[in-house]
Amino acid sequence: MRSGRRVRNPWWMLVVVVSLGAILGIVIGEALVGYPGLAFLSRDLHVGVDPPFTVDLKFFTFTLGFTFRLNLAVPIGIIIAIWIFRLLQ
Repeated sequence: MRSGRRVRNPWWMLVVVVSLGAILGIVIGEALVGYPGLAFLSRDLHVGVDPPFTVDLKFFTFTLGFTFRLNLAVPIGIIIAIWIFRLLQ
C-alpha cells in the first residue's frame, strides 16, 4: 500500500512546461504590441550565436547556432504555464 507521499514528476515534464510557458509568453508579448501602455512587455532581447559557427571538413559540414529570443512577457507565460500545470495535477 502506498504511503501519503506525493509522486514526483520527472525532470523533463518541468522542461516541457517551462518551454510551453516561454512560447506562451512570446505570444502574449506579440499580442500586446498594439497597446501603447503594455508595449514594453514586447521588447525583445536576442542572445545567441549570430552568424552560426560552421566547420567545413569537405566531406562533412557542421553548423552550430542558437538564438534565445526573450521579452518581458516570457516570465509571465512561464508563471501561467506552471500555475495551469499545478491545477491539472
